[in-house]
Amino acid sequence: MYNCNGALVSELNQADQDTLHSFTSTFSLYETVRLHQGQVLFWETHYFRIIASLRRYRFGIPMHYNMEILKEELLKLHTQQNPTTENALFQFHFFSTKGNTQFIISSKEAHPIGLQTQSYRVDLYKEAFITSGNLSNLSSTHRGLRIMAARYAEENGLEDVVFLNERKHLVETLKGTLYLVQHNQLRTPKLEAGCQDFALRTVFHHWLENEQTSYDLVEEDLNPFALQQSEALFVLSLEQGFQTISDYRKTQYSQEKITPLFTAFAASLD
Repeated sequence: MYNCNGALVSELNQADQDTLHSFTSTFSLYETVRLHQGQVLFWETHYFRIIASLRRYRFGIPMHYNMEILKEELLKLHTQQNPTTENALFQFHFFSTKGNTQFIISSKEAHPIGLQTQSYRVDLYKEAFITSGNLSNLSSTHRGLRIMAARYAEENGLEDVVFLNERKHLVETLKGTLYLVQHNQLRTPKLEAGCQDFALRTVFHHWLENEQTSYDLVEEDLNPFALQQSEALFVLSLEQGFQTISDYRKTQYSQEKITPLFTAFAASLD
């Protein structure tokens, strides 16, 4: 089921034809939102990211696109589709039809946010680079590159890949924000490196800075050698939660330091 500008349809081909044509043939920006235990997580942070992205891409912002209305449209879809589901992922797509900004919302059930500790092999993706700078903070900017990288990972038996920017600095992974654990530091690429400014990244960093954790957050330029110099690596994403990385090339990583960090952060979501 889909929410097309407020109208619920069971199939996209039931949507208004002008809307459907614009959605399938023009540029769109998107934002993924998480339903966690029946509550929309970090909605205010998501909303401001949506509005900032619309402005950056020079989309018109209708007057009724306020925080309450867009959340109501998301919950309208959830209530109609599967109101008993407590964990889901919603995706907003915004696009323009004859100068008018429109949206389509889709959703799917999801596992609860958790700590994923299964085998998870990664390698560098060096066939193309993320461009450093704040335009790359927007999720739609390198959509095609991520599709190619996902194919590369599949062909090479990898669960994920790590992107580099044109300066050969680490950016992020295909699935989310990358963190390197070194002693009492959590090191992650800074936004200027070209990583996406996910709402979850923003909230996690705010939590780290305001809670009494044993880690200092360091946002900086990181070269690939830092991966093998780390005690542990993990990826943070709305879909997977904390995903520990088990293998990078010939290096294997411990998961012991990740568990208490995840447990403390997950408790803050309840």
